[in-house]
Amino acid sequence: MAKIYLIGDEKYDCEHTAKALTEDVGYFQLRLKDVDDETFLEEARRYQTLCHDRGIKFIINDRLHIAKILNVDGLHIGQNDLSYAFCREQFPDKIIGLSVGSAEEAKNAFMMGVDYIGLGAMYETDTKKNATVIGLEPLKEIRKIATCDIVAIGGIMIDNFQAVYDAGADMLAVSSAVLGADEPEKVLKILRGVSCI
Repeated sequence: MAKIYLIGDEKYDCEHTAKALTEDVGYFQLRLKDVDDETFLEEARRYQTLCHDRGIKFIINDRLHIAKILNVDGLHIGQNDLSYAFCREQFPDKIIGLSVGSAEEAKNAFMMGVDYIGLGAMYETDTKKNATVIGLEPLKEIRKIATCDIVAIGGIMIDNFQAVYDAGADMLAVSSAVLGADEPEKVLKILRGVSCI
């Protein structure tokens, strides 16, 4: 199965997160919502080096100006962040992903030509407190019309990930399921279907 889309936030420091940046991770997104730009830039530099050395695509969440400063692999934006058109103009030839929470938003994203959509939340999640759970049915419908990769996100754990793949996800976006585990490397392999519990 596809490699994992890992998301790091303030809850887990760089030293801890680095243990999970293995060959099973395809993308790593740095999402630090409650830090200033200087702190974000300092952390981003550390993660960028780690990801580069390990062949992992490094994605910045929201902060286009920092993504440009560091010339990272890509940017992820939400529905209420900077517009995709503006980001694409400012950050050409890079990966740009967009969060969507409905079939309508997904269709708009496909029309704009995003590189991937982050669809969710699949299940309840503690990582993003205000996330609206949409479940698997919209994923199944969106799969039929998708023109880019679908990265499923939200509450994906060892006991439910297979249903998300079966519904049509190309990749799984996870955070606490991996970073909160005692053995993150083992969890990553399980989520990729290359190992068993």
